[in-house]
Amino acid sequence: MIAGRANTIPEVRFNLKGKAAGQWRIIHGREQIRFNPLAFVLDWDAHFPATVAHEVAHSIVYRIHGPRGARPHGPEWQACMQAFGCKPRVTHNTPLPGRKMKTHEYICDCQRHSLSARRHYLIQRKHYRYQCRYCGTTLRPEASPG
Repeated sequence: MIAGRANTIPEVRFNLKGKAAGQWRIIHGREQIRFNPLAFVLDWDAHFPATVAHEVAHSIVYRIHGPRGARPHGPEWQACMQAFGCKPRVTHNTPLPGRKMKTHEYICDCQRHSLSARRHYLIQRKHYRYQCRYCGTTLRPEASPG
């Protein structure tokens, strides 16, 4: 085991959103395991114990081999999964809705446009300009009601 990691416990959270059922990561040098509660609500049998084992196996591989010692779903991780009695699957089949992305409303001379937060940032901070494909006028923020 890697010095200093053997006796630490990863932080476990149930705040993951989107299509992933689970996630193992290092945040500021500490391990964190996150789970998507909706995945467990929709299909408990598919995610317990498989998704829990999947993320714990990442932690074990990290503790034994270090941050660059093994591929994320490589042979070491697969061996952990098999030791847990689980198939070493990388994906799940539970239909989960993707994350809802915030959009910003813009208008041109002919219609409304919903722009992504990224494009809104580029317009506001980097002075990008986007034109409507139909009328050719520059998109402008829709006036807020009020």
